[in-house]
Amino acid sequence: MKFSKLIISSLFVLSFGTATAQLAHPHFLSLNLGTNIPLGDYSTIDSLSSAGANPGVYYGFEGAAYFSKLFGIGVNIGAFNNSVDDNGIVDQLKRDAQYKDGTFDVSSQNWTNGYIMLGPYFSFGSKKFIVDLKVMGGIINSERPFVNINSNDDDYSFNSSAVYSTSFGVNYGMHLRIQLKSKLALRINGEGMLSTQEFVEKISEISQNGIVQPKIERTVERDISALNLGIGLIINL
Repeated sequence: MKFSKLIISSLFVLSFGTATAQLAHPHFLSLNLGTNIPLGDYSTIDSLSSAGANPGVYYGFEGAAYFSKLFGIGVNIGAFNNSVDDNGIVDQLKRDAQYKDGTFDVSSQNWTNGYIMLGPYFSFGSKKFIVDLKVMGGIINSERPFVNINSNDDDYSFNSSAVYSTSFGVNYGMHLRIQLKSKLALRINGEGMLSTQEFVEKISEISQNGIVQPKIERTVERDISALNLGIGLIINL
């Protein structure tokens, strides 16, 4: 018990000391770029039209104004793009016995997700290193890409149109600022994005032997969950 109290006390003193040593108001503007990693349902395929996403890129602009050394309010504006897992679509199609020996061509666009987030920042550190923690809320606009499938063996074809949806989203993360010069710093970024979108999908299909199927229009939900890992260039204000 005494050892635990000693550790807690030491962490408190260290946190207090670094907080008092950091910038009085660590305002910043940052340009960010890096890798986007799809998570959960966003990375998987649950139907031919609901295509899974591959790792992609993210980019954005972020800034915060601070009321004290520790607390501020900021905005994060950006986007992340992911290509479609075309091979996964073919694999799922071949699970159907009538298509298991077929060969298919798949063409598709990228998933595109744009976001605007607003929320609090809690920052602590020193003049050389600052850690930023955030939990933000806002809107995410998602474009689910078109998917077109054609068979090289018969008249089969499948087309799912590109559709859009906008909903509330959450952005949370931790960032490390490394001071380079008086007004310039490097930022190491790690943040998550969460949203649930409702898409009205439109599907047209020609089944094997050229039989035209009735067009389908239905509302489906899709969780958009991803991790952004990258760097940023900061201007301290």
